[in-house]
Amino acid sequence: MTRDPAWPNLLVDFIEERRDRPFSWGSNDCCLFASDWIRLCTGIDPAADLRGRYHSALSAARVMRSHGGVAGIVESIGGRLGLEPVTHARAQRGDLVMQDNGLGNCLGIVLGPIAAFVADRGLLFSPFVASPCWRV
Repeated sequence: MTRDPAWPNLLVDFIEERRDRPFSWGSNDCCLFASDWIRLCTGIDPAADLRGRYHSALSAARVMRSHGGVAGIVESIGGRLGLEPVTHARAQRGDLVMQDNGLGNCLGIVLGPIAAFVADRGLLFSPFVASPCWRV
């Protein structure tokens, strides 16, 4: 998987576009947020087989359970696409990070010392701690 050479500008535009978009199962949740970023910067849609399969917390839970949770989704889909696991110390802008938000694991995008995560009323920007990360 190769990033578009213009990925730094694409990342800025993507974050600005999503800044105020509220969380919504099946359209703007953490897995689709991360997948939309990967699709934008690489042209590959890692969530092609997940899109349209869920629209509520219950149907999302069924899909996640069948894949082994958020971590299982990243491992299975990411493995097929060549997402390389990296340590927190090696994570760079545009990479994915998984953190526990108090309700379970969620995916975000590394922006530097902070990461962007989908929240109820738009993006939440939070320092990211030693967490699983993947190179996009």
